[in-house]
Amino acid sequence: MNKQLQALQYWMDSPEFDEHLIKFGEKMKIEEARRERYIQWIHDHYKDRLDEIIEKLCNKYDSDEYIRREYKIGYQPRETLMWTMLTYATTYGTEFTQEEYAKYAGMFTGEMFYLEDWVFEVLYGQGTALLVYRKQNLKENNDEAV
Repeated sequence: MNKQLQALQYWMDSPEFDEHLIKFGEKMKIEEARRERYIQWIHDHYKDRLDEIIEKLCNKYDSDEYIRREYKIGYQPRETLMWTMLTYATTYGTEFTQEEYAKYAGMFTGEMFYLEDWVFEVLYGQGTALLVYRKQNLKENNDEAV
């Protein structure tokens, strides 16, 4: 075994590693609780304005101005609020049925949810992408067997 692997194994067998894992687990629990509180806050304050909010987010994240600004500062365009709305959709929306998934999901689709008049579709490939569009724009997949 090479020296780096030996050092890693030594650290993983140490009490410090166990302590680190416990702290990391506690941190993850705190972050999950914070996300849950935020989703509940959105639901309590904005559930009657979801259509308007999602429309604004789509317009913002799809705008050339936003995309150019993000690339200019060295980022792949971030869509943090839209991912938050996906979490909201997983909590308060409706997951596609098996039949709907078979009919509408593409080759790289991982998850699909309805939230009011919107569809949230998560794509997994060399990265992860989130597509958000209105139900009326939902199209049957055209994936051919490979």
